[in-house]
Amino acid sequence: MTLDKNKILELEQMIAKAEKITLCTHTSPDADTIGSALALQNVLLQMNKKVKVVCPNVAPDFLSWMPSVDSILVHDMQGKAVHEAVLEADLLFAMDFNAPHRTANVEKVMKESTATKVLIDHHLFPDEDYFDLMFSFPEKSSTSELLFDILYNSNFKKYINKEIATNIFVGLMTDTGSFAYSCDQPETFETAAKLIRYGVKVKETHDIVFNNNSIDRLRILGLGINDNLHVFADKKAAYIAFSAEELNQFGDKEGLTEGIVNYALSIKGICFAALLTEKDDKIKMSFRSKKDFNVNEFARNNFEGGGHHNAAGGKSFLSLKDTQAKLEKLISEFDI
Repeated sequence: MTLDKNKILELEQMIAKAEKITLCTHTSPDADTIGSALALQNVLLQMNKKVKVVCPNVAPDFLSWMPSVDSILVHDMQGKAVHEAVLEADLLFAMDFNAPHRTANVEKVMKESTATKVLIDHHLFPDEDYFDLMFSFPEKSSTSELLFDILYNSNFKKYINKEIATNIFVGLMTDTGSFAYSCDQPETFETAAKLIRYGVKVKETHDIVFNNNSIDRLRILGLGINDNLHVFADKKAAYIAFSAEELNQFGDKEGLTEGIVNYALSIKGICFAALLTEKDDKIKMSFRSKKDFNVNEFARNNFEGGGHHNAAGGKSFLSLKDTQAKLEKLISEFDI
C-alpha cells in the first residue's frame, strides 16, 4: 500500500486549520475503533487542539485499561455532550467505519454536522458522498495499522509515543486475532515491530486483553459450546445462538460474547461460522469464514450487514427462532 502524499498534506492542512476536532467510533466498539481514535486523540492533544472522542455505547470491559479510555464520551450515558462535540467540531473523523449508519444513535447528529469529514478505515464500500477526505484501505489488517502508516509517514511522526503505540498495537493485535488472520502482508509485522520499538510490552498487553476473562464469560462460553452449538458438517458450517434470557443470566455486559464465534470456526472442517445474540429487539450477528467464503457478501445480501471477506456482522429483526430458521435455510444451500 502506498499512501498518497498529497492526501497526507491535505490532512495536515485540515488539522492545522481546525480548532475543535471530534473523533467518532462505531457502535459496539472494538479495540480497533477505540485504539485508533485514542491514538489520534493523543497526537492532536500534543498539537494543542481541542479534541474529543465520542462513542455510541460503552466499550467492552477488557478495553477499560487502555490509555486515555476514560476520556471517551459515551452517547448512552452522555448524549448531550456527544451531540455538542459532533455539532461544534470543525473537523470530524470516522475511525474504523465506512458510513454514518455504523454509529447507530450518533448517525443523526453526524449527518447534521457541517464539519469537514475525514475517513480513516479499512472496510469495503465507504460512503464517498459523505466524506471530504478518505483514507480507505480494505487491504489493511486494521484501521490501527492504517493510522500508524499515516502518522509514521507524515509530520505527525514526531508525536508518536509509547501510549499511542500501545493503543495502536491493541487494535492491530485484536483485529488480526493475535496475528492469526488478515495479516498475510509483511508490512503488518513490520508495523508491529516498529510499535514494539516505541515501548509496547507485547506479553503484558496480550495477557490483559486475551487472558483476563470474567467467570461469567467462561460460563456463557461453556453454555454456548455445550448447549447452543449447531453444526452442519456436510455444509462446513456451524453457529452458536444466545437468547436475551441467557445473556441476562450472565449480566449481558459489552464484550461478554466477544470472540465466541471463533470457537465455532475452529471446529475441524468448518469454513463458515456465525454467532447470534438476541438484544434490543433484534438479533445481532457475527460471521467468520475461512478460505474463499465471502461473509461480507453473505451479510450484505441476507442480514443488512457487511465487513470484510472473512469477518463481517449483520442484524435481523425477526425473532431468534425465525432468524435461526432463515440462517439454517441459507446454510442448506451452501456449496463450500
